[in-house]
Amino acid sequence: MKIKSLIITIILLSGVIQSCSKDYLDLKDPNRESSDTYWQQEDDYHLGLNACYSVFRIPGYFSRWYHIFMISRSDEGWSESPNPYFQAYSNFNIISYNDNNAEGIIQPWQAIFRQMFYCNQVIDNMNSIGLTLFENKAEAEAILGQAYFLRGTAYWYLGGTFGKGPHMISSTENGEVVEQEAIYLQAETDFLEAEKLLPLSWAGDDLGRSTLGGAKGMLSKVYMQLAGYYKRPGSSDNAKAQSYWLKAVNKMDEIFALNKYSLVSNYKDNFTMLNENNNESLFEIQFAEGLFSGKELGAHRPKFLGLVVNGGAWADAYPRAWLLDEFRKEKDMDGNEDPRLPATLFYEKPGDTELLYGKTWSQWMSTDDYKLTQPCYWRKYTRVDTHASEDYSSGINFRLVRLADVYLMYAEAINELNGDRSVAVEYINKVRRRSNMADLNPSSYSNYDALMEQIQHERLVELCGESTRWYDLDRWGILHDQTGVNMLANERDGDFLNFKLGISHLYPIPNRELSLYPGLTQNKGF
Repeated sequence: MKIKSLIITIILLSGVIQSCSKDYLDLKDPNRESSDTYWQQEDDYHLGLNACYSVFRIPGYFSRWYHIFMISRSDEGWSESPNPYFQAYSNFNIISYNDNNAEGIIQPWQAIFRQMFYCNQVIDNMNSIGLTLFENKAEAEAILGQAYFLRGTAYWYLGGTFGKGPHMISSTENGEVVEQEAIYLQAETDFLEAEKLLPLSWAGDDLGRSTLGGAKGMLSKVYMQLAGYYKRPGSSDNAKAQSYWLKAVNKMDEIFALNKYSLVSNYKDNFTMLNENNNESLFEIQFAEGLFSGKELGAHRPKFLGLVVNGGAWADAYPRAWLLDEFRKEKDMDGNEDPRLPATLFYEKPGDTELLYGKTWSQWMSTDDYKLTQPCYWRKYTRVDTHASEDYSSGINFRLVRLADVYLMYAEAINELNGDRSVAVEYINKVRRRSNMADLNPSSYSNYDALMEQIQHERLVELCGESTRWYDLDRWGILHDQTGVNMLANERDGDFLNFKLGISHLYPIPNRELSLYPGLTQNKGF
């Protein structure tokens, strides 16, 4: 079934009240599916897998809150939203994480474990019934591989946000409570299983499903985070860190060996509906315009993060002004601004006559003095080039893993391994060339510190606003070192004055979940 038109399929495998003496109390409604009647047909598995994918579209996940988590609380963003909860998520003054208005905490937690539950149903029943039920074994294995991939994604998201939770790998049994290291290790296990089963590519209506390259890309991300975890004060283990940097390099070498991926010529094609599922994309979340049965099929992101204009957005998470300075550190080879800047941000360009939702920047700014205090807004992933306004159903797919990200991770891992830094610089240059930026001279980056500083700059200008920044800051150890936190607070983002070392790098667990799951305790400091 076409990913873009997936119905939000919720499969309820609820049990029935059991009786030790009255069989008639064990009757089942013949008009409803149950665990005894479902998973008996091939189509049941396709629908079950659709349910796994459908979670991506709900607000707690990649439609809305993922981006708020990763952008607003990183040094890329800040919030002056009239909603105090939005501000709290950005400025590390989270007080309420239990009432129904704390959507940014409650909804992501629910989304993560909903996706895990749906995936566990597919995995358990495919392994016990489905593999013998399907006439086409490759079709069954591809379904199973996708379920492992999607569950791995849920664990990767859990690791970077809450860093603790039930280890749910069964649809019928509860698992023990585990923390960040074990969560990432489970993500690794799931992506390794997915690798064995997923095809290299899909075609036609199935274009956009998870693939072999997508599994390798997510494994690379997981290995990078595990390597960073073992460099962190309190869990430092250089041998383990080096082993995971090496795993990351080897996995990315496998991606390159597939000879499937290449950078698209137009940078903006990574953030619009015009060239989705392109050669640069290893995996992207599929969104569509409009509603189905009253539910949005698209993303909420541009409505919450975009330009504050009539018919535009609320900008509940602004970009920080220092991003403009970072982009302007260097001109392109023709003496112009880095072409990634106008694709990433709305900002004032002298003499610019471009219409943004029907008016120029100057015209919009003259309508409200308040906006004069904010020099830039997020343009990336908005529909300004194709629509007159924004709503809660943007059809722009979110690229979760793309090749430029892989190239820059590769350079970082080589640097960490003290490998051939000229090779690392060449992979950075591959990304720069697409944007008409001059090649870096390898001789200027022959030591760890110089190359690392450049990698941090390159990841910012290439991936800014793509919700990678929080994982970067965590992996680089900046969130786990007071000197690093002070630098963020004093040079980039004043919200980090409220950041508490050893506490604020994770989100609080919704309090009501603590009483529902045995052994689950609140994260430190909340």
